[in-house]
Amino acid sequence: MRKIGLLGGTFDPVHFGHLRLATECRDKLQLEEIWFIPCAQPPHKDWTISPYEKRSHWLKQALGDADWYRILDIEQQRGGKSYTYHTLKELRKQEPDCEFYFLTGADSLTYLDTWYRWEDILDMCQFVATNRPGYVGEVPEKLQKEAKKRKGGIICLEIDALDISSTEVREQIALQKDISKLVPAEIIDEVKDSMEIKVEGYKAILKKRLSVKRYTHSVGVANTAAKLAGMFDGDIERAYLAGLLHDYAREMSSSDLLELAVEHNLHSDPVELLQPSLLHGPVGAWMLKDQGIIEDEAILNAIRWHTTGHPDMKQLDRIIYIADYIEPGREFPGVDALRQIVHRDLNLGMLAGLDHTINYLIQKNGFLHPWSVAIRNRILEEKVEKQISS
Repeated sequence: MRKIGLLGGTFDPVHFGHLRLATECRDKLQLEEIWFIPCAQPPHKDWTISPYEKRSHWLKQALGDADWYRILDIEQQRGGKSYTYHTLKELRKQEPDCEFYFLTGADSLTYLDTWYRWEDILDMCQFVATNRPGYVGEVPEKLQKEAKKRKGGIICLEIDALDISSTEVREQIALQKDISKLVPAEIIDEVKDSMEIKVEGYKAILKKRLSVKRYTHSVGVANTAAKLAGMFDGDIERAYLAGLLHDYAREMSSSDLLELAVEHNLHSDPVELLQPSLLHGPVGAWMLKDQGIIEDEAILNAIRWHTTGHPDMKQLDRIIYIADYIEPGREFPGVDALRQIVHRDLNLGMLAGLDHTINYLIQKNGFLHPWSVAIRNRILEEKVEKQISS
């Protein structure tokens, strides 16, 4: 029987941790080959992964001319969600002369019993749980009992593992940090240029900064902004990124917002000093640029002005302003009617949103930011100019 290691995953992107696990397992278990299996649609992941073709290509580039591996497209060919049970069943049928060793991290032992038909998986392979830095594999009693009934088994393997994750790679790319110690040189440029990788890196950063509620809102704004950009022939990528990051500084304290705004001259009107929550737009834009996360001024302006508006708002700025207003999580009287207006005419929708905000502030005896009034007047001027020209 040929001893074959199977290493599945999203590989989004592949990194040195994956390669170290593969080579260590091959040597310690005396495996003839390692077969890499990029999943098509992972059942347990909540992010939009990079296209299969990209991830498979990165794997091939990273592995180079080595003669000890294969990359299988079995899950891509099958379609649907990528369940390990189905893959093993198909491989055993195709390769009856092979003994399979399914390679994974030891942390998988804590949730193996949630996998689809996990008991049958132990019948079809040797389940190899490798240690990860800070985590030593220990087989739960439930799994031990089940493994004794099965033809395969569970092997806890000590390897010289690297403390690297694809999430870390994506986050470092979003922060524009050096990733040469994380991924092979052959794929660095392609991975850094991948939109999907960047987006997931930004999300990883936001999850550390924002509450669950605020993070969910940010994703809602990003999706709404991208939809509006598509409807009105705008820049979908910029709209998504600006929407995703628009509340980067929203959960900072008033004192911290004021301190940064005064220190770096980020405030445009005394109203902002009296109502510091208005500063989260300009402060967030400044922080994103200062931390090397975003350098695109169009995106930064959309973030900077999404609360107060600005007399010189371009299409992207207006999309983010109104997307923040109408994203699916927003619930207030009149929001459905406002959504309908926006979908017919972006500028009329923004005008309606501005009117709603201004009326609300007047009723509450609140401060009106002069830029909000200025952009409202500008939209009305554009409306008149359009009528005259037609």
